Amino acid sequence: MHFVDNYRRAQRAGVLAATLLGAALTLQAGTALAQGDAGMSDMKDMKKVPPMSDKKAAKTATASGTVTALNAADHKITFDHGPIPAINWPAMKMEFAVAPSVDLAKVKTGDKVNFTLSSSGGTYTVQSITPAP
Repeated sequence: MHFVDNYRRAQRAGVLAATLLGAALTLQAGTALAQGDAGMSDMKDMKKVPPMSDKKAAKTATASGTVTALNAADHKITFDHGPIPAINWPAMKMEFAVAPSVDLAKVKTGDKVNFTLSSSGGTYTVQSITPAP
């Protein structure tokens, strides 16, 4: 009987893990199974974690960072930027396309800047660059 109960718990935990967050929760379900049903309430908290890319994320965002590379020919710039809460991004180094209206001649590698991004089809384009105070 003990085996059957554990098997049923494993089935419930497996279905829940696959339904909510796929393979990432399989480990959590296994922990819950090992603890009886005590650990299952922890899975409800996983819904509160925001995804890295959210289709409902802001269409524009402002950030600050350091210019690490410029490609004027292709109108691209690379920033080592801080977190961007408006779009749930952590700090990172990333290359962006730059809108044609932005004058890259006013920017050089090593400059600390503030910049504005806008999204279109899941990609972000730099719309403005200003010197950081």
